Amino acid sequence: MIYFDNAATSRFKPKCVEKAIADSLKHSANPGRSSHEDAIRGAMIVERTREALLRHVDAKRAHVVFTKNCTEALNLAILGTARLGGHVITTTWEHNSVLRPLYMLKREGLISLTVLRGKDGRFDEKEFLAAINKKTYLAAVTAMSNVTGYAPPLETIGEICATKGIKLLVDGAQELGHKRISFDAIGIDLLCAAGHKSLHGIMGTGFLVFNKSGFVNPLMYGGTGTDSANLYQPTDPPDNLESGTLNLPGIAALAAGLNWTEEHFDGIEEKCRCISTYLHRGLASVAEIYSVSGSPILSFRLPEQDPAETADLLNQDYRIAVRAGLHCAPLVHKSLGTDQSGLVRASIGANNTMRDAEKLVRAVIEISKRTK
Repeated sequence: MIYFDNAATSRFKPKCVEKAIADSLKHSANPGRSSHEDAIRGAMIVERTREALLRHVDAKRAHVVFTKNCTEALNLAILGTARLGGHVITTTWEHNSVLRPLYMLKREGLISLTVLRGKDGRFDEKEFLAAINKKTYLAAVTAMSNVTGYAPPLETIGEICATKGIKLLVDGAQELGHKRISFDAIGIDLLCAAGHKSLHGIMGTGFLVFNKSGFVNPLMYGGTGTDSANLYQPTDPPDNLESGTLNLPGIAALAAGLNWTEEHFDGIEEKCRCISTYLHRGLASVAEIYSVSGSPILSFRLPEQDPAETADLLNQDYRIAVRAGLHCAPLVHKSLGTDQSGLVRASIGANNTMRDAEKLVRAVIEISKRTK
């Protein structure tokens, strides 16, 4: 199968990732829970992975907390910093992992919420400034839309947030591994991402990076392996935010995948850019394109055909994997006018080749002729 669903989870996993998982399982032990050799070995893997992630996102004074995915990390960041009566700003480009916890807080009367619509599909600085009020404490912004591939200007947003005393939360699920993010230079306060996408780890891993000068309240309470005589949750991160057993094989895989991604970063970025440009040009004559050329996302629809049907035909007749629908991002589809049936999304990863792209273009052109 030709796999173009990397925005959901990457297909390609380097051999070093497989080896890291196997080694972890061979020496299976609970990190931070015992003092024997393999438990200590596991704890060292966890701490080395934290350090590697901090280096990757250029965060010199920050904590790393492991979660089971980016969704959990975003919920922890949003709900763990919520302020009663406060005001949050977000955008139409956000994933439901951001929107749903925010809309829940709004529905319960705990916060007020402003959703930035942008101008011509792009961030509007004047709109952002106008939305800020004295109760605004958080801005939640994606680093890259999982529908259009659009990347808002995080540097500008970070500068405004710093000036106004607003915390900046960034959803890095689609950006990390494709573009570099500097936590410190941008002025990010909370950064969430998944280990299983373009960092080439496995499913079941995510993480939250947050500034040491800030705080995040726990959403889950339980065993941490520390201060066990205390019936109250520890107060210091990461222990207070990591109750229960960590996914050690997943964290070991993330460390290996991250290292491989860094070693091949420039090549991956250039290849994805070239494939994206080819796909956008190749399909422009037969399809309506809704994504940014050069990004790892190609979102389109064929006139007079439901995107789900297009995706099914690509799967059944051509063995090409894509994703159709709303991609858990309803507001961006509403802004595009595609909220009724969504779009077809082909997302590019390290596994893809120009030959894959050529086959996808030919397949979509052939399918388009069936609808005429």
